[in-house]
Amino acid sequence: MNGTTISADFDIVSFVMALGICFYTFTKYSEQSIGNRSFQRMAFCSTLVCVTDYLSFIGVQLKFGSFWQTLLYSICILSHTIFAQSVLAYTNSYIFTLKEVRWEKKLAMRFFFPFMLIILVINAFTGFIFFIDNDYSISFGPAYIILPALPTGFALLSAFQLGSNAQKFDKHQIKVFCLIYEILIVIPFVQVYVCPFFRITPFAFVFLTTALMLTIETPEDQALVSTINELEVLQRALKASVDKKTAEARERREKLERLTSQMTYTMAEAIDAKDRYTSGHSARVARYSKMLAQKKGLSPEKCQQIFTMGILHDIGKVGVSSKIINKAGRLTDQEFAQMKAHPSIGSTILEKVSLLPELKTGARWHHERIDGRGYPDGLRGEQIPLEAKIIAVADAYDAMTSSRSYRKPMEQAAVREQIVNGIGTQFDPEIAGLMVELIDEDKRYILHEYKSREETENEQ
Repeated sequence: MNGTTISADFDIVSFVMALGICFYTFTKYSEQSIGNRSFQRMAFCSTLVCVTDYLSFIGVQLKFGSFWQTLLYSICILSHTIFAQSVLAYTNSYIFTLKEVRWEKKLAMRFFFPFMLIILVINAFTGFIFFIDNDYSISFGPAYIILPALPTGFALLSAFQLGSNAQKFDKHQIKVFCLIYEILIVIPFVQVYVCPFFRITPFAFVFLTTALMLTIETPEDQALVSTINELEVLQRALKASVDKKTAEARERREKLERLTSQMTYTMAEAIDAKDRYTSGHSARVARYSKMLAQKKGLSPEKCQQIFTMGILHDIGKVGVSSKIINKAGRLTDQEFAQMKAHPSIGSTILEKVSLLPELKTGARWHHERIDGRGYPDGLRGEQIPLEAKIIAVADAYDAMTSSRSYRKPMEQAAVREQIVNGIGTQFDPEIAGLMVELIDEDKRYILHEYKSREETENEQ
């Protein structure tokens, strides 16, 4: 029995074994988990190796011609590399998620294998890797080392993945995989440099597939892979549920914020309604306060907080008689004492809002003065909170630029002069200076009482 006959017998035996393993694999491991799909792919690739190798053998016997025989060998070599890559994919099925495994497969199918196919087609015309002599023997080209190096590279990468994630495999699995890597690395070089005419590669690959089927793909492994797959499905479902709940919570929060804003405006308007001459006063003070806070460079969150304080700064007026608030003439000392009580009343009301304890700051101290002559607590200088200093200037500005029973809105120049005169006594120098800058920038005197609630809300 000569070498050609033995080689043909090996091809036939390998081919029959590969078909049997492929049929058994696709029948037993029909559940489409990551591991099952990877193992089916390996079984199919081992069958492909046997088929292409046997076709190349037949091509020699029937003398297809050197060009066609080179193409047949190229297809066979490509199938060898695909099998080696399928071993890597099978290793990765134990390590990575379905998405990551699919990404690796796409990278191989869309880039690596098409590139290799182009190289082998070029080789059919140039012979720079290998070529077929006139006697149908294989001769090596200058770049023949590429062929055994490619499956070796996939085996080494798979071994590296296994080593980096050894905790995901038991000792038995690691031993089997190490044997597979050794064969994958050694067999291509033996095939190329020791016995190029004795085709041992197909039989070796079928042997590896059989070893995997009999040792690693146990029912316990299948249950584990199936469980992992189910957990991934549950994880995706959980993520979708969390995203939905998050979106619903965000929507509820936005609705609550809008409701809170509307209720705040309603309260402010209810307060302003007690004074027929100061409609919209609270909204304007809030708007001016926010502008001053922004000009000072405070954070957006702080500016919005000061805006809300400005809306509610006069809430204490609910405890003051409408007759006193709307009295056209000068207030008596007793009446003025009642009017001066509204900061304390407002503070008492707002301190009940436990989630926003800072709201009472603007209500209680917006009538304090830098020189200590303000009320209700007679604070001076740095004792006065920054928010109250800002609202105090905004409140005074709106008082001067709004209509009263005894006068029309003051001219812009007169308002500016009053703000300047109050620096260091009534107003904080820095905040008053910022108000002067806003006045100087307001060439058309837009900042006065005609602004509506809707316009103010839109500028938040």
